[in-house]
Amino acid sequence: MAEQRQDHTAQQRLLEGWLPLAQEANLRYGWGLDAAGLEALILGAAPALQRVRSTFEAYAILWSSYSHAQRTRTSP
Repeated sequence: MAEQRQDHTAQQRLLEGWLPLAQEANLRYGWGLDAAGLEALILGAAPALQRVRSTFEAYAILWSSYSHAQRTRTSP
């Protein structure tokens, strides 16, 4: 039970940390993601986001993650 709470707390911190940048990218690139979409984007990109060294790199990772999700979603 304590481990689940710890995982939830870590996930919440991850989302809170990256949400402003993901929201900015969402507006800048016109993705039209809602709150659930932004959350999914951040969680999907999380392993790569942990290693970023610049804002530019983070934008690139979010863009790549978004593009991959769109290709996967529309693939037959």
